[in-house]
Amino acid sequence: MASEQTSSPTAVTLWLDPVCPFTWNTARWLQAAAEAGGAAIDWRLLNLAVLNEGRELPAAQQARMGDSRRIGRLMTAIRRDLGVDALVTAYFTFGEAYFDQSAPVDRELADKVMAAVGASQITPAVLDDDTLDGVVAQSHQAAQDAYGATGGSPLLTINGHTFFGPVFTELPALESVATDFAALVTLTAMPQFTQIERPRVH
Repeated sequence: MASEQTSSPTAVTLWLDPVCPFTWNTARWLQAAAEAGGAAIDWRLLNLAVLNEGRELPAAQQARMGDSRRIGRLMTAIRRDLGVDALVTAYFTFGEAYFDQSAPVDRELADKVMAAVGASQITPAVLDDDTLDGVVAQSHQAAQDAYGATGGSPLLTINGHTFFGPVFTELPALESVATDFAALVTLTAMPQFTQIERPRVH
């Protein structure tokens, strides 16, 4: 049975906003599951700025929504022009700078991301190109439609069902990623399953 699962990776759609710190943990965990042969990931974008339009938010969250809007445009342009593989490279390049090095969302960071994928036809001006907002909104709506409700980042589609999460407060140990991911797949295969949650410890 284990060898069959290894030879037939589980199809997963990961809907993400690049600026979400919890999604950064989920994405790295899922990437490790893919490298272990358990998952085949389709990477797609949703947008927290669109999700939170019109809401009163604390200043720090408002600032992150500004990052979400600008990086959403950049990632949308990369996926549109260069495809999903480039999006994955761009996302991990961005995440390492934004989360691990606390880099601000500016033209220098955009240049770094674009250089990683060879996006010579895209310029840093894309961060402020509101003509892309319609495409960003369409991708976000596709995520909401898959979920069947209003949901943030990350959303995960497995076995035809879309869930919010998994939410990790930090990157889990990866030694058991194959069995941990298999457990998630088993749980999501239950049509009656909708949610599991516990308080965050930090």
